[in-house]
Amino acid sequence: MQSTVNKARVTLAAVPARGVASGWVTWTALSLLFAGFTGLCAQLRFYLPFTPVPVTGQVFAVLMCGLFLGKKYGPLSQVFYLIFGVAGIPWFVVGPIGPTGGYIVGFIVAPYIIGELFERARIRHNNKHEGSVSYTKTNAIPYTKALVIMLTGVAVIYVLGLIQFSIYTKTGLIRSIRYAVLPFIPFDAVKAILAAAAARAFIR
Repeated sequence: MQSTVNKARVTLAAVPARGVASGWVTWTALSLLFAGFTGLCAQLRFYLPFTPVPVTGQVFAVLMCGLFLGKKYGPLSQVFYLIFGVAGIPWFVVGPIGPTGGYIVGFIVAPYIIGELFERARIRHNNKHEGSVSYTKTNAIPYTKALVIMLTGVAVIYVLGLIQFSIYTKTGLIRSIRYAVLPFIPFDAVKAILAAAAARAFIR
């Protein structure tokens, strides 16, 4: 009996793996598309008078990568964004070596964190409501939970961006927060709110 159960588990585990393998071309193409979307959002920028770090639309694109591409292909899209930028596509605001380079590293890490957290949240949400009279598979993850996940992704970008900014400008971490984090919180909070709304609408 135990052997039969184990075989069933192996079979069920292999189904999504085969599906992902067969669709890797599609997912890679989507990763390229989101890399371009990130580059486009990078052009939506303006500068504040007291910091060399601009306000851009990139963070929103990165949150969308984690949401729609998940923990595997979300980071891949940002690797493509980095590679193409280094290769000469003029979509970097400053560049991966300058004071904003840490944010680009954060762009790669954040989609993984977002994808992982959404995956866990979906599993817990489905397990919690499975069998309920009012439960359906189309029930979305609660908005507040989606917002927390998006804000976590923003925080990851901030931490890595702050470290690079501090090292490059030779400014202490505490002082760097004034230039590399605090000015951008209101703008990125709006992006996280919009991204969480997208999660609520599209992720089931």
